[in-house]
Parts: sequence; C-alpha cells; structure tokens
Amino acid sequence: MRKLISIILAAAAGVAYADDNGGVYINANAGVNTGSNYQFAYNANAGYMFNRYFGVEGGFTGASTSYWDAAIKGVLPIPIVDIYGRLGMSYVNNYGSTSGAVLYGAGVAFPILPYIHINVEDYAISNANTQNFLMAGLEVKF
Repeated sequence: MRKLISIILAAAAGVAYADDNGGVYINANAGVNTGSNYQFAYNANAGYMFNRYFGVEGGFTGASTSYWDAAIKGVLPIPIVDIYGRLGMSYVNNYGSTSGAVLYGAGVAFPILPYIHINVEDYAISNANTQNFLMAGLEVKF
C-alpha cells in the first residue's frame, strides 16, 4: 500500500511540475532580416512548454525566402522578464531549391498579462547564406 501511495504521489508531483507554467502557446512577430539589407520579415510559432524552463516549438519565417523550423526552447524566468534561447533545425525553401540549416537565437519576453507576453528576439538561420532576424511581437499562452 505504501508503494502504491508513493507512486501516486510521485506521479501527481510530476504532473504538477509539468504543469508549472507549461502548456501550449502561439506567437506572431514582425521585424527585419538584418542579413538581407533590413528587408521586412515575419514569423509565427506554436509550441508547448513542458514547464516554465523547457519547451519545444515549430514555426514559419517569411522573407524573400521561406523557412520552416523546429526548435527546443530554454527559458530563464526572472521577476520582471523571461530570457529565452532557441536551438533547432530549419528547412529553407529558396526559389525552388531546398536545404537544411541550423536555427539559434535568444530573446526577452515581457509579461503584460498572465497569459500575454511581448517578445523581442534575435535569431539566425545558418547555412551557406546565413540570415539574421530581429523581431518583436506577441505571445499568447493557453
């Protein structure tokens, strides 16, 4: 009986830990591609935070070239802002030619309401023609 209670408590603690500010989110950003003469760019991401420190996401970035990506997201929450980093892979579609690339970047999220944040981020998609994006936008958590 003790083992069963221990297992149930451990499972409940795991669920509570996983739900600690975790869940689904979406964001939309606009900005510039600093690697291409400050051309207008936009992106949208959807992701899942396992807890307040770690999550996964997938997204699309549009500029003169389109990029689909999947990344892991690490977050360092401090009282006023959340500092985050992303690392993943991107699928680049450039005028019918496709290739893979590495995505990496960092950002800051400012909470304006419990489930709405303003994001400012800088990320790069690195392959033979590295592109760097400076973006700002909104994130909504569900």
